[in-house]
Formats: sequence, C-alpha cells, structure tokens
Amino acid sequence: AALALGRLANYNDDLAEAVVGNGILPQLVYSLSEKNRFYKKAAAFVLRAVAKHSPQLAQAVVDSGALDALVGCLEEFDPSVKEAAAWAMYPS
Repeated sequence: AALALGRLANYNDDLAEAVVGNGILPQLVYSLSEKNRFYKKAAAFVLRAVAKHSPQLAQAVVDSGALDALVGCLEEFDPSVKEAAAWAMYPS
C-alpha cells in the first residue's frame, strides 16, 4: 500500500497534497522505525515523492518528524534502506 501511495504522490502535487491532507505522513514516519526493510524503503519513497513537489509539501514532511526517522534509517544494516533514506532527504 505504501508503494502505491508513493507512486500516486510522485505523479503530481494534487495527489501529494492528498497524502498530506489525509494524515498519512505520521504513519509513514512511525513505520520507518518499526517496520521491516521493504516497508521502510516504500515509506521513504512516499516521503520523497511528497516533498519533491513544493517547499510547502517538503515542510509538511519535515513537520511530520520525518528527518529524524530518515537519519535513523541511515544506520540500518540494509544498504537499500540507507539509499532510500538518503534519497528521501534530497527530493529533486
């Protein structure tokens, strides 16, 4: 489900705003510290997909506490989780 949300949010800013508006960001941030590596990668992808569209959406990601959780993912054993977290902190 998180991967599908990420693909939707990645598509355009209206869908990214819908992700923010429906209160999904805090759940994603929580999952970055509590779920398995596959879900962590998907959650990081969603956060990046939302943040890339505008400074306001990027601020919503920051306000959700995502940066601390993403920094924690940089210490994961799995390199793909580290990479997803790094990309999420640099949404281009």
